[in-house]
Amino acid sequence: MEDKPMLDVHMTDHAEVRKQQRGFRNADIDLLLSLAEPCGYDGYRVSHQIAQNEIGRLKAKIQQIERLAGSIAVICEGSVVTVHHGENSKSNCRRRNGGPRHGS
Repeated sequence: MEDKPMLDVHMTDHAEVRKQQRGFRNADIDLLLSLAEPCGYDGYRVSHQIAQNEIGRLKAKIQQIERLAGSIAVICEGSVVTVHHGENSKSNCRRRNGGPRHGS
């Protein structure tokens, strides 16, 4: 699911009280409004289908991040010149100024 624009809303005093009573956090409200679809005349709802789709998207992103952990992309003059997994300790990045690696 692509990111939807966040609704520009203000929390009333009543909403703040209910949020606290019901255990919602500010981040919960932000996420709810970013995922929700309109329901009724003025409500917004995260359906179970929307939730499952977003969970699947995030699980796939987590798997991708796990697969890329330790990987390196070498960039020269704005172009990616090579990529590798960088799984061994000799694959540490060089300092940005091109100086020697630590311990060399």
